[in-house]
Parts: sequence; structure tokens; C-alpha cells
Amino acid sequence: MSNPVLIIGAGVAGMTAAVELADSGIKTILVERQETVGGNALDLYKAFPTDDCFYCFEGNRWRPGIRKCFYRSALTDQPNIALRMHSEVDDISGTPGKFTVKLRVGPEYVNPKKCTMCGLCLEKSEAFRLLSPQCQPQAVVYDPTKEDDGAKQAEEECPTKAINLGAQPTEETVLVSDIIIATGYHEMQPVNVDEYNYGKYPNIITQLELAKIIDPNGESGGALVKPSDGKPAKRVMMVQCVGSRDENYYPYCSKICCIFALKHANILTQERDDVHVSVVYMDIRTYDRYERYYRDSRDSGVEFVRGRVSLIEPRKDDTLDITVYDSLLNKYLKFTVDLFVLSSALEPPKGTDKLIETLGIKSASGFVGIADPASENEVVVGDHVYACGTALGPAEVPESVTQARAAVSKILQSRK
Repeated sequence: MSNPVLIIGAGVAGMTAAVELADSGIKTILVERQETVGGNALDLYKAFPTDDCFYCFEGNRWRPGIRKCFYRSALTDQPNIALRMHSEVDDISGTPGKFTVKLRVGPEYVNPKKCTMCGLCLEKSEAFRLLSPQCQPQAVVYDPTKEDDGAKQAEEECPTKAINLGAQPTEETVLVSDIIIATGYHEMQPVNVDEYNYGKYPNIITQLELAKIIDPNGESGGALVKPSDGKPAKRVMMVQCVGSRDENYYPYCSKICCIFALKHANILTQERDDVHVSVVYMDIRTYDRYERYYRDSRDSGVEFVRGRVSLIEPRKDDTLDITVYDSLLNKYLKFTVDLFVLSSALEPPKGTDKLIETLGIKSASGFVGIADPASENEVVVGDHVYACGTALGPAEVPESVTQARAAVSKILQSRK
């Protein structure tokens, strides 16, 4: 009997690969460093191009209207999936087809199989919280840095005895035949891009931070508010290519930033009252079906300015005066906005360089590189090693799902 497959990362690509392998009868170990699966999808609100929940993925390529939801797919109960949450790969040794992988497993303060989400611990202490209504596993999580008397009381009174504040990290060694890298991406925090003053003024945020604000499950209940004071925001400016297409940071195009921004622009102008949105850009890159977003945003009154932001000045009421050079009009324009949103570059997540070095595979701008760029095997990155989704570089959700299925197909073929 073949060893199981290790999947590193439980975002959209990793979950897709795990479900496809498990449904094919192959034992799978799914490792995720966070305490819930979903990756960046948890914070992205609506998915493009379907504008539905980011937890959905294409269920049948021949019937695109049929969607499959991870929230209802019993991912955590699939007998062929061993889910290792709050865990990281510490070391990989052995030979292709017979890898020995050492895992660092974080302390399990709350047993997800015992937690009924009764809410008692949430009432007792701020150290407990529910990451998302859609979180998997369906359980609260505990932050030991916020431990208080209420947390200890919750441990004692938990009706199912799911809480163990004394839990310790452990190590586990597993033998696997194949490895799928689905580590996703990290949104660049542009603190070093001085001209945008990110981190200096609270109403200068990133697209991912905006997504959290307008998410109905977020702290503001989906209301568009200013982080500085919680008051409504009515004037929003977005600026593209922050850190990407820039030799000082990342020379590559982050591919989905334009679509990400236009998705938010459409939500704000079509689903919120009296919100005006301006987008400052170098080029709008909405290929294929995403041209719809661009056309819809123009029809919704979104203002597009081709040029560069020249100056940002804060006002006493926490709004911002923005000076933009319009390269088409060849003049400077001045705007006053409530929110200034940066479309930051997508960068490799922490630990990618170590994983690449350990496996002896190629790097492509810091992301995982394919083994043979001249071939059509874009998910093959090594012998019995595969990658999919944004582990390979910026990618949209349908593309990530397709790559995950391609990796699964390669593994299934190798086992015939």
C-alpha cells in the first residue's frame, strides 16, 4: 500500500487537492499553520469571477453553475484526510516517493471534536474567539497571550471538557510518497514604500484590509467605515501596483490586483449608498472574462485616473488630501478622501525559501518554480513534488483549482 500524500497549505488550492485525493481513496495529510482552513479566502469576502462566497469552488467544469462549498463538504470528517492544524513542516528527508517529514504541531488548547461552540468561553474571556462563522474545524480558538481568570474559569466549566490551557506543542514524523505545495501568498505590507505612508495614517489600508471591513461577518457588519474613528467613509481612492512592477520591490505583475480592486469598487458603488470611488492606475489588466468588472465599474461611476500619486497630506478630521499627476491630462489633480486603499503586491509567504532549499527545487521570483519551464507540466516542481495555486505565483481561484486538480491527476497516474 502506498504512503499518503502530504499537502502543505489548506487554502483553496490545498483543500481542493485534499478533497480530490481523498475522494479517490488516497490517504492525505493536510498541514496548515493557521488554526482554521481557508487561507486568504477567509478574508476575501466575495470571489471573482462568480461574486459568491470565497469558500465555494467549481464543482463540475462541464456545469459551471454547480458549486461546492468547503463549509458543507465535511472536510474535517473525511476519513482519508488527516488534518494537522496549527502545524508546520520542520524538516523533509528521504528520497522521492519515500519522504520522511517532521511536523511541528502547535498546542491544541481547544479540541475541535469536543467543542460545540456553546459560547460559554467567549462570554468568560477575550482570550477565546471564533475566527469566522465559516471556520473549519468548527471550534473556537484560544490566544494564550490573553490568558486571564475568565479563561481558567471557562476551562473548568466547559460542558464537554474541550479546553486544555496547559496544552503543549508536539512533534510528529510521517512517511509520504508525494508532496503538494499549496502555501499560497502573502499580501505585501507596504510599510517601506515611503510615498504612500502606510502604517503612518490609520485610513491608509490595503485591499485585503478593505475586504475585511466590507465583509458582513466582520467587526463593522459590512459597513464601510474609517479605521481611525469608525465613522462612515464616503470617498475612497485606490492606487494600483503598490510594490509590484517595481524594480525596488517586486518586478512582476501581481496579476489579480486590478480585478481585486475593481471587485471592491463595484461592491462599494453598487451595494453601498453614496460612495464615490477613484482608481489611480498605470494599466488596467482585466483579461478574459474579467473585462466585465472594468465595464461594470465604469457604468457605476468609478473614476479612473491614469497617473501617479504625488503627495498625501493628512487633515485634522482624519481625511486625506491626495495629489495625483494625471498623465493623460498632463496636469495635477487634488482629491480629498476618507479611505486610501493600496493594491499591494502578492509575495511568497514566510518559509517558502526554506521549503525550496530543503526540497532542492527551483525558485521563480521567490515563489516555487516549475521543474521544466519548457514543458507543459506546470504543476511538477520536482520528483514526486508538485505545487499549485499561488504557491507558483499570483493566480486567480479558478486557476488555482485547475492546478490543484492537475497535481492530483499526476499523482493518480503515477499510482496506476
